[in-house]
Amino acid sequence: MKLREAVYVLVALGLVVIYASLGSRVAPLLVPAASPTPTPTKPVERVEAPRVSGTIAFVLRGDVYVLSGGGYVPLTSEGRSLQPNVSTDGKTVVFSRTEQIDGRRVVDGQVVPALLRFTNIVRKDAAGGPETVVVSGLVRAQSGFHEVTWFNAPALSPDGKRIAVTFDVGDGVSDLALYDAQSGRRMTTLSQGSNLSDPAWSPDGKTIAVTSYTLGAPRLLLVAADGRAANPFKIVPNGEPYRPAYSPDGDWILYTLRHGGNNDLHLAQLSRARDIALTTDGRSWNGVFSPDGRQVAFLREQNGSIDLFAMDLGEVLSGGLPRQPVKLTRGEGLDGESRPAWGP
Repeated sequence: MKLREAVYVLVALGLVVIYASLGSRVAPLLVPAASPTPTPTKPVERVEAPRVSGTIAFVLRGDVYVLSGGGYVPLTSEGRSLQPNVSTDGKTVVFSRTEQIDGRRVVDGQVVPALLRFTNIVRKDAAGGPETVVVSGLVRAQSGFHEVTWFNAPALSPDGKRIAVTFDVGDGVSDLALYDAQSGRRMTTLSQGSNLSDPAWSPDGKTIAVTSYTLGAPRLLLVAADGRAANPFKIVPNGEPYRPAYSPDGDWILYTLRHGGNNDLHLAQLSRARDIALTTDGRSWNGVFSPDGRQVAFLREQNGSIDLFAMDLGEVLSGGLPRQPVKLTRGEGLDGESRPAWGP
Protein backbone atom coordinates (compact mmCIF):
# COMPACT_ATOMS: atom_id res chain seq x y z
CA MET A 1 0.00 0.00 0.00
CA LYS A 2 1.33 3.42 -0.97
CA LEU A 3 1.95 6.06 1.67
CA ARG A 4 -0.84 8.31 0.29
CA GLU A 5 -3.39 5.44 0.46
CA ALA A 6 -2.32 4.58 3.98
CA VAL A 7 -2.90 8.19 5.05
CA TYR A 8 -6.39 8.17 3.47
CA VAL A 9 -7.26 4.97 5.38
CA LEU A 10 -6.13 6.43 8.68
CA VAL A 11 -8.09 9.63 8.08
CA ALA A 12 -11.22 7.62 7.19
CA LEU A 13 -10.93 5.53 10.34
CA GLY A 14 -10.49 8.68 12.41
CA LEU A 15 -13.65 10.20 10.91
CA VAL A 16 -15.61 7.01 11.68
CA VAL A 17 -14.53 7.18 15.33
CA ILE A 18 -15.42 10.89 15.57
CA TYR A 19 -18.85 10.39 13.96
CA ALA A 20 -19.58 7.42 16.23
CA SER A 21 -18.67 9.45 19.30
CA LEU A 22 -20.81 12.39 18.20
CA GLY A 23 -23.67 10.07 17.33
CA SER A 24 -23.63 8.48 20.79
CA ARG A 25 -23.92 11.95 22.34
CA VAL A 26 -26.49 13.39 19.98
CA ALA A 27 -28.73 10.31 19.69
CA PRO A 28 -30.27 10.72 23.18
CA LEU A 29 -31.34 14.22 22.11
CA LEU A 30 -33.01 12.97 18.95
CA VAL A 31 -34.40 9.58 20.02
CA PRO A 32 -36.67 9.37 23.10
CA ALA A 33 -35.10 7.49 26.01
CA ALA A 34 -36.52 4.07 26.82
CA SER A 35 -39.44 4.38 29.21
CA PRO A 36 -39.02 2.92 32.70
CA THR A 37 -40.73 -0.38 33.34
CA PRO A 38 -44.37 0.53 34.03
CA THR A 39 -45.94 -0.38 37.36
CA PRO A 40 -48.21 -3.41 36.92
CA THR A 41 -51.92 -2.75 36.86
CA LYS A 42 -53.61 -2.82 40.23
CA PRO A 43 -55.03 -6.36 40.55
CA VAL A 44 -58.81 -6.72 40.63
CA GLU A 45 -58.83 -10.52 40.49
CA ARG A 46 -56.81 -13.29 42.09
CA VAL A 47 -53.04 -13.18 41.53
CA GLU A 48 -51.03 -16.38 41.91
CA ALA A 49 -48.29 -16.18 44.55
CA PRO A 50 -45.90 -18.48 46.43
CA ARG A 51 -47.81 -20.51 48.97
CA VAL A 52 -47.47 -19.63 52.65
CA SER A 53 -49.32 -20.95 55.67
CA GLY A 54 -52.21 -18.91 57.00
CA THR A 55 -53.51 -15.55 55.83
CA ILE A 56 -51.56 -12.35 55.23
CA ALA A 57 -53.34 -9.01 54.85
CA PHE A 58 -51.49 -6.11 53.23
CA VAL A 59 -52.27 -2.80 51.54
CA LEU A 60 -51.74 -2.13 47.85
CA ARG A 61 -52.48 1.40 46.60
CA GLY A 62 -55.12 2.13 49.20
CA ASP A 63 -56.85 -1.26 49.28
CA VAL A 64 -56.54 -4.23 51.59
CA TYR A 65 -55.54 -7.50 49.93
CA VAL A 66 -55.62 -10.98 51.43
CA LEU A 67 -53.03 -13.60 50.53
CA SER A 68 -53.83 -17.25 51.24
CA GLY A 69 -53.80 -20.61 49.47
CA GLY A 70 -51.20 -19.58 46.90
CA GLY A 71 -52.68 -16.29 45.73
CA TYR A 72 -53.96 -12.88 46.77
CA VAL A 73 -57.22 -11.03 46.11
CA PRO A 74 -58.53 -7.55 46.96
CA LEU A 75 -60.70 -7.32 50.06
CA THR A 76 -61.63 -3.66 49.49
CA SER A 77 -61.96 -1.55 46.37
CA GLU A 78 -62.50 2.11 47.33
CA GLY A 79 -58.78 3.00 47.53
CA ARG A 80 -58.89 4.58 51.01
CA SER A 81 -58.07 1.70 53.35
CA LEU A 82 -54.91 1.22 55.39
CA GLN A 83 -53.26 -0.55 58.32
CA PRO A 84 -54.94 -3.98 58.37
CA ASN A 85 -54.90 -6.41 61.28
CA VAL A 86 -55.96 -10.07 61.29
CA SER A 87 -57.68 -11.86 64.19
CA THR A 88 -55.91 -14.77 65.87
CA ASP A 89 -58.32 -17.22 64.21
CA GLY A 90 -57.63 -15.71 60.78
CA LYS A 91 -61.32 -15.09 60.06
CA THR A 92 -61.59 -11.33 60.59
CA VAL A 93 -59.71 -8.31 59.27
CA VAL A 94 -59.94 -4.86 60.83
CA PHE A 95 -58.48 -1.76 59.24
CA SER A 96 -58.72 2.03 59.09
CA ARG A 97 -60.46 3.83 56.25
CA THR A 98 -60.05 7.48 55.37
CA GLU A 99 -63.24 9.52 54.95
CA GLN A 100 -64.07 13.19 54.40
CA ILE A 101 -67.17 15.37 54.41
CA ASP A 102 -68.03 18.98 53.66
CA GLY A 103 -68.75 20.41 57.08
CA ARG A 104 -68.36 23.50 59.22
CA ARG A 105 -66.10 24.57 62.03
CA VAL A 106 -65.69 27.62 64.25
CA VAL A 107 -62.66 29.80 63.45
CA ASP A 108 -62.08 33.01 65.43
CA GLY A 109 -65.66 32.91 66.61
CA GLN A 110 -67.06 32.55 63.10
CA VAL A 111 -68.71 29.50 61.54
CA VAL A 112 -66.92 28.74 58.28
CA PRO A 113 -67.13 25.89 55.74
CA ALA A 114 -64.49 23.21 56.23
CA LEU A 115 -63.44 19.93 54.69
CA LEU A 116 -63.40 17.44 57.55
CA ARG A 117 -61.18 14.36 57.25
CA PHE A 118 -61.26 11.39 59.61
CA THR A 119 -60.90 7.62 59.74
CA ASN A 120 -63.28 4.84 60.68
CA ILE A 121 -62.30 1.46 62.06
CA VAL A 122 -63.86 -1.15 59.80
CA ARG A 123 -64.33 -4.90 60.34
CA LYS A 124 -64.71 -7.40 57.50
CA ASP A 125 -64.61 -11.14 57.04
CA ALA A 126 -61.27 -12.25 55.59
CA ALA A 127 -63.20 -14.14 52.90
CA GLY A 128 -65.09 -11.00 51.85
CA GLY A 129 -68.71 -9.96 52.26
CA PRO A 130 -70.32 -6.99 54.04
CA GLU A 131 -68.41 -4.49 56.16
CA THR A 132 -69.13 -3.10 59.61
CA VAL A 133 -67.93 0.27 60.88
CA VAL A 134 -66.89 -0.61 64.43
CA VAL A 135 -65.70 2.83 65.52
CA SER A 136 -66.66 6.00 63.68
CA GLY A 137 -64.32 8.94 63.50
CA LEU A 138 -67.26 11.31 62.95
CA VAL A 139 -69.34 12.16 66.01
CA ARG A 140 -71.92 14.91 66.44
CA ALA A 141 -71.12 17.03 69.48
CA GLN A 142 -73.64 18.72 71.79
CA SER A 143 -72.88 22.02 70.03
CA GLY A 144 -74.40 20.59 66.85
CA PHE A 145 -71.08 20.48 65.07
CA HIS A 146 -69.27 17.27 64.16
CA GLU A 147 -66.09 16.22 65.91
CA VAL A 148 -63.65 14.20 63.86
CA THR A 149 -60.96 11.74 64.99
CA TRP A 150 -58.09 10.12 63.16
CA PHE A 151 -57.72 6.48 64.28
CA ASN A 152 -54.48 4.68 63.48
CA ALA A 153 -53.41 1.03 63.27
CA PRO A 154 -56.26 -0.90 64.95
CA ALA A 155 -55.08 -4.16 66.54
CA LEU A 156 -57.41 -6.93 67.70
CA SER A 157 -56.62 -8.48 71.08
CA PRO A 158 -55.78 -12.21 71.12
CA ASP A 159 -59.28 -13.05 72.40
CA GLY A 160 -60.87 -10.82 69.73
CA LYS A 161 -62.85 -8.79 72.26
CA ARG A 162 -60.85 -5.55 72.27
CA ILE A 163 -59.26 -3.28 69.71
CA ALA A 164 -56.15 -1.31 70.63
CA VAL A 165 -55.82 1.84 68.56
CA THR A 166 -54.07 5.18 68.68
CA PHE A 167 -56.07 8.33 67.98
CA ASP A 168 -54.86 11.82 67.15
CA VAL A 169 -56.12 14.63 69.33
CA GLY A 170 -54.06 17.45 67.79
CA ASP A 171 -50.94 19.35 68.82
CA GLY A 172 -48.73 16.32 68.24
CA VAL A 173 -50.66 14.13 70.68
CA SER A 174 -51.69 10.60 69.74
CA ASP A 175 -52.95 8.51 72.64
CA LEU A 176 -53.62 4.79 73.04
CA ALA A 177 -57.10 3.47 73.84
CA LEU A 178 -59.01 0.20 73.98
CA TYR A 179 -62.40 -0.23 72.28
CA ASP A 180 -64.96 -2.99 72.51
CA ALA A 181 -64.62 -4.96 69.27
CA GLN A 182 -68.37 -5.50 68.96
CA SER A 183 -70.05 -2.35 70.22
CA GLY A 184 -67.27 0.13 69.38
CA ARG A 185 -67.51 1.60 72.87
CA ARG A 186 -64.32 3.07 74.29
CA MET A 187 -63.35 0.92 77.26
CA THR A 188 -60.29 2.75 78.57
CA THR A 189 -57.63 5.24 77.56
CA LEU A 190 -54.12 3.99 78.32
CA SER A 191 -52.20 7.22 77.81
CA GLN A 192 -52.81 10.92 78.05
CA GLY A 193 -50.80 13.60 76.28
CA SER A 194 -48.47 11.06 74.70
CA ASN A 195 -47.42 10.49 71.10
CA LEU A 196 -47.82 6.75 70.47
CA SER A 197 -48.31 4.57 67.39
CA ASP A 198 -48.15 1.00 66.04
CA PRO A 199 -49.88 -0.99 68.84
CA ALA A 200 -49.20 -4.73 68.92
CA TRP A 201 -50.59 -7.18 71.50
CA SER A 202 -48.59 -9.72 73.45
CA PRO A 203 -49.94 -13.28 72.99
CA ASP A 204 -51.33 -13.34 76.55
CA GLY A 205 -53.23 -10.09 76.01
CA LYS A 206 -51.60 -8.40 79.01
CA THR A 207 -49.22 -6.00 77.23
CA ILE A 208 -49.32 -3.75 74.20
CA ALA A 209 -46.04 -2.82 72.53
CA VAL A 210 -46.03 0.58 70.84
CA THR A 211 -43.69 3.06 69.24
CA SER A 212 -43.38 6.15 71.42
CA TYR A 213 -42.45 9.53 69.96
CA THR A 214 -43.28 11.37 73.17
CA LEU A 215 -39.63 12.26 73.84
CA GLY A 216 -38.90 13.00 70.19
CA ALA A 217 -36.88 10.14 68.70
CA PRO A 218 -38.79 6.84 68.47
CA ARG A 219 -38.40 4.20 71.16
CA LEU A 220 -40.23 1.00 72.05
CA LEU A 221 -42.66 1.10 74.96
CA LEU A 222 -44.46 -1.79 76.66
CA VAL A 223 -47.87 -0.68 77.97
CA ALA A 224 -49.89 -2.79 80.42
CA ALA A 225 -53.35 -3.44 79.00
CA ASP A 226 -54.87 -2.82 82.45
CA GLY A 227 -53.36 0.65 82.52
CA ARG A 228 -51.04 0.01 85.45
CA ALA A 229 -47.64 0.68 83.91
CA ALA A 230 -45.74 1.58 80.77
CA ASN A 231 -42.06 0.63 80.59
CA PRO A 232 -39.48 1.45 77.90
CA PHE A 233 -37.92 -1.56 76.20
CA LYS A 234 -34.22 -1.00 75.76
CA ILE A 235 -32.51 -2.44 72.72
CA VAL A 236 -28.85 -3.10 72.05
CA PRO A 237 -28.09 -1.54 68.63
CA ASN A 238 -27.77 2.18 68.02
CA GLY A 239 -30.54 3.68 65.92
CA GLU A 240 -34.24 4.45 66.04
CA PRO A 241 -36.50 1.43 66.72
CA TYR A 242 -40.13 1.49 65.64
CA ARG A 243 -43.15 -0.69 64.74
CA PRO A 244 -42.80 -3.63 67.20
CA ALA A 245 -44.51 -7.03 66.84
CA TYR A 246 -44.53 -9.95 69.29
CA SER A 247 -43.52 -13.52 68.50
CA PRO A 248 -46.23 -16.15 69.17
CA ASP A 249 -44.38 -17.34 72.30
CA GLY A 250 -44.10 -13.77 73.60
CA ASP A 251 -40.33 -13.89 74.12
CA TRP A 252 -39.25 -11.93 71.05
CA ILE A 253 -40.09 -8.55 69.60
CA LEU A 254 -39.61 -8.02 65.89
CA TYR A 255 -39.04 -4.36 65.06
CA THR A 256 -37.63 -2.04 62.41
CA LEU A 257 -34.38 -0.22 63.18
CA ARG A 258 -33.75 3.02 61.32
CA HIS A 259 -30.01 3.65 61.14
CA GLY A 260 -28.16 6.17 59.00
CA GLY A 261 -31.17 6.62 56.72
CA ASN A 262 -31.61 2.86 56.25
CA ASN A 263 -34.24 0.47 57.61
CA ASP A 264 -33.63 -3.13 58.66
CA LEU A 265 -35.49 -5.81 60.60
CA HIS A 266 -34.22 -6.81 64.04
CA LEU A 267 -35.25 -9.33 66.68
CA ALA A 268 -34.92 -8.49 70.38
CA GLN A 269 -35.36 -11.13 73.07
CA LEU A 270 -37.34 -10.11 76.14
CA SER A 271 -35.86 -12.72 78.49
CA ARG A 272 -32.27 -11.90 77.57
CA ALA A 273 -30.34 -8.84 76.36
CA ARG A 274 -29.96 -10.29 72.87
CA ASP A 275 -30.56 -8.62 69.54
CA ILE A 276 -30.37 -10.21 66.08
CA ALA A 277 -30.26 -8.39 62.74
CA LEU A 278 -32.50 -10.24 60.28
CA THR A 279 -31.73 -8.01 57.29
CA THR A 280 -28.80 -5.81 56.31
CA ASP A 281 -29.94 -4.47 52.94
CA GLY A 282 -31.21 -1.19 54.44
CA ARG A 283 -34.55 -1.38 52.60
CA SER A 284 -36.61 -3.78 54.74
CA TRP A 285 -39.23 -2.75 57.31
CA ASN A 286 -42.68 -3.42 58.82
CA GLY A 287 -42.17 -7.02 59.90
CA VAL A 288 -44.66 -9.43 61.53
CA PHE A 289 -44.38 -13.03 62.70
CA SER A 290 -46.24 -15.95 61.17
CA PRO A 291 -48.70 -17.64 63.57
CA ASP A 292 -46.27 -20.55 64.14
CA GLY A 293 -43.29 -18.24 64.68
CA ARG A 294 -41.21 -19.90 61.99
CA GLN A 295 -41.40 -17.09 59.43
CA VAL A 296 -41.72 -13.33 59.20
CA ALA A 297 -43.45 -11.23 56.56
CA PHE A 298 -42.21 -7.73 55.77
CA LEU A 299 -41.96 -5.00 53.15
CA ARG A 300 -38.87 -4.47 51.03
CA GLU A 301 -38.10 -1.86 48.39
CA GLN A 302 -36.29 -2.96 45.24
CA ASN A 303 -35.82 -0.90 42.07
CA GLY A 304 -38.30 1.70 43.26
CA SER A 305 -41.12 -0.75 44.00
CA ILE A 306 -42.29 -2.04 47.40
CA ASP A 307 -43.19 -5.72 47.65
CA LEU A 308 -44.26 -8.20 50.30
CA PHE A 309 -41.66 -10.78 51.29
CA ALA A 310 -41.63 -13.82 53.57
CA MET A 311 -38.52 -15.14 55.30
CA ASP A 312 -38.04 -18.55 56.89
CA LEU A 313 -36.20 -17.94 60.16
CA GLY A 314 -34.50 -21.32 60.10
CA GLU A 315 -32.27 -21.62 63.15
CA VAL A 316 -31.76 -17.88 63.61
CA LEU A 317 -33.25 -17.80 67.11
CA SER A 318 -30.69 -20.35 68.30
CA GLY A 319 -27.70 -18.72 66.61
CA GLY A 320 -28.10 -19.82 63.00
CA LEU A 321 -28.73 -17.78 59.87
CA PRO A 322 -32.10 -16.84 58.35
CA ARG A 323 -33.09 -18.21 54.96
CA GLN A 324 -33.24 -16.19 51.77
CA PRO A 325 -36.56 -14.27 51.67
CA VAL A 326 -39.18 -15.04 49.02
CA LYS A 327 -41.05 -12.27 47.19
CA LEU A 328 -44.80 -12.81 47.43
CA THR A 329 -46.15 -9.93 45.30
CA ARG A 330 -45.37 -8.86 41.75
CA GLY A 331 -44.15 -5.29 41.90
CA GLU A 332 -47.62 -3.69 41.95
CA GLY A 333 -46.41 -1.13 44.49
CA LEU A 334 -47.49 -1.80 48.09
CA ASP A 335 -48.20 1.03 50.54
CA GLY A 336 -45.07 1.40 52.65
CA GLU A 337 -46.82 2.99 55.64
CA SER A 338 -49.14 0.03 56.29
CA ARG A 339 -47.70 -2.96 58.11
CA PRO A 340 -48.89 -6.38 56.91
CA ALA A 341 -50.72 -8.71 59.31
CA TRP A 342 -50.45 -12.52 59.47
CA GLY A 343 -53.12 -14.81 60.84
CA PRO A 344 -53.81 -18.57 60.74
